[in-house]
Amino acid sequence: MESVNTEPFHGLLNRVVQAGKRPAPKLADDLGPDYRTFMYWLEGKRKFPAELLPALCIALENYELLDWLEREVGRVAYRIPDGTHTQNLEDVRAVQGLIKEVGGALEELSRTLEDGIVEKHELDKTLPELDDVIRECARLKHWLERRHEADFPKHPRPVYSHS
Repeated sequence: MESVNTEPFHGLLNRVVQAGKRPAPKLADDLGPDYRTFMYWLEGKRKFPAELLPALCIALENYELLDWLEREVGRVAYRIPDGTHTQNLEDVRAVQGLIKEVGGALEELSRTLEDGIVEKHELDKTLPELDDVIRECARLKHWLERRHEADFPKHPRPVYSHS
């Protein structure tokens, strides 16, 4: 399988950590390794342990590293919404947000396909837009299932097959 990411993981790791609000020594201390080991990870001299990736993303409030991994395996993940029941106005805003994202992604896709040739810079702009829409749709699907369970607690959730 050919890699879809052009930036090596350690390069992205270094860039994301440097751009973050927390200094590298503090991150190293929070994650557990000594600072030297953490720096080896940033420089690509050692492999970053996968089990620390979620904690690092949360600490940095930046999920680019997980997005990079998702692109490598051809998957898109989404943040699982909490199970709280929201007000109808929030429901409408969530759907409006999705419609806006879908519109933007389709507009970008249209521009990409306009001349019949998909250039690298177009691909780099269009794919993240489509990934955002896929992620938001999956999040809203999960939210709708939770909403149904909250509205009808005694009825089992319908099972839908994935095509």
